[in-house]
Amino acid sequence: MTINIGANIRINKLGLCLFIIFLIILYLYAIRESPYLAKNNNRDFVSLKKLLATSIRAAELGGLEIVNVYKKSKVSVTIKGKTKENVDDPVTTADYKSHCAMYSYLSTLFPSMTVISEEHSVGCDSQLATDVNIFDTTILEQIDIRYDVAVDVEDITVWIDPLDATKEFTENLLEYVTTMVCVAIKGVPMIGVIHKPFEPQQTYWAWVHHGVSNNLMNLLKPKSNDPPVLIVSRSHAGKVHNISKTALGDDVRIISAAGAGYKSLEVAVGNATAYIHVTAIKKWDICAGAAIISSLDGVVTSLSGKPMTDFGSIDAVVLENGLLATISNHKWYLDRFAGSPIAEG
Repeated sequence: MTINIGANIRINKLGLCLFIIFLIILYLYAIRESPYLAKNNNRDFVSLKKLLATSIRAAELGGLEIVNVYKKSKVSVTIKGKTKENVDDPVTTADYKSHCAMYSYLSTLFPSMTVISEEHSVGCDSQLATDVNIFDTTILEQIDIRYDVAVDVEDITVWIDPLDATKEFTENLLEYVTTMVCVAIKGVPMIGVIHKPFEPQQTYWAWVHHGVSNNLMNLLKPKSNDPPVLIVSRSHAGKVHNISKTALGDDVRIISAAGAGYKSLEVAVGNATAYIHVTAIKKWDICAGAAIISSLDGVVTSLSGKPMTDFGSIDAVVLENGLLATISNHKWYLDRFAGSPIAEG
């Protein structure tokens, strides 16, 4: 009897030791793998759901600054250069104020994150009309996404356009004006926010493979036999019109518009079947639209078919080979424009 008890005690001790060793291994593995325990290895992880909410609020704060400048009728315009079409590239006080609000909000809440903006900080502390230091939890509560993802901050690059369609803003063509935020993960646009600050004021957002804003849900995709409707920049509508007739047939319709954000949304909501840009374009212009269109199972590439995968912090800020964005039939458009003067730039 005594021997049996001793044997049982020895077995239980062995089992207990093995169990403790297992727990230690599990704990060490958790420390190594879990982003929420990342302080132990000096890594900084970011909640993408919180970053989405922050991006939405940043875009809206920028929009408030733009509207405030417009209402005060104190729009100071300077020319910072020429576009590829040899058109003046203006910048206004609204651009700078919007940049200050958006950049400050994002960098305050995520100080380790790389944020790339079209504009530069010029006296931001004295320009801000809105509070950029407080995270807006109400937006987080409104995002209908069930689970979160934590990503190493070193893999994140945020691209912001504080005022898209500046020229049109100065001409009171306010329907084209947007503010945009895009989150690229390892160079791929994954979260896009496009905010329209003027009436009808709306914010569109999408997170690839996770969800989209209500105003992007239940949209009908263009059918394969629908006539092509291309949306292009106002500055080169004539060139695209002539080439498109040859490539796509006489049924093609051309819409000329301003602002890459506006044109991307027109494709996203089904008002155009394709957005074509035939010259170089900056990445802050297209990143948010690329994420939104990708979330709707669409495709955005260069006119040569190169995918949007180089939006990292050390990548060039310019897309040199044009742009094609579609919700459906992307290859059909690429094939028909292949070899044309549009695709060749």
